Amino acid sequence: MLSYYLTSIINFPTRVQNTSASAIDNIFNVVSQFDIYAVTPILHGLSDHDAQLLMINTDISHLPIQKYQTIRLISTQYLTLLIN
Repeated sequence: MLSYYLTSIINFPTRVQNTSASAIDNIFNVVSQFDIYAVTPILHGLSDHDAQLLMINTDISHLPIQKYQTIRLISTQYLTLLIN
């Protein structure tokens, strides 16, 4: 996983039983791309696996706004091709 720059970001048990607890439900993240995140356990009681809530900061307001413009060239040659 490290060769793809993936890091496990779950640091709490996700499966809890009477005598054991383990972190078997993992979320992997490219930390260099998403460095501001939070993971929270959700204890729902529906099964022995607890859910995880991953919140990633996706604020892109610091990126420059790209403006696109479509330009159509109109000339007598193109008009002739269109008519014929």
